[in-house]
Amino acid sequence: MAATPEREAGDPLYPEAYYEYLEEAFGPEKAAWARLPRAQRREELTKIHEQYNTPDDLDPIPPELGGGVWNP
Repeated sequence: MAATPEREAGDPLYPEAYYEYLEEAFGPEKAAWARLPRAQRREELTKIHEQYNTPDDLDPIPPELGGGVWNP
């Protein structure tokens, strides 16, 4: 499959019946997400990760157990 401006070379394309099944089984939001190009999904996930990624998320001992950046 050739790359296009919105799709990468390895980005799979599925028949419309697949997306219809997803919509029926999981709802329109999940089917719309599946239709997005891989790069766009990756970009959205990166934004979500950055929004919730705090320094304490990276500590081996969570702050609730006495660790954390703000409670060393």
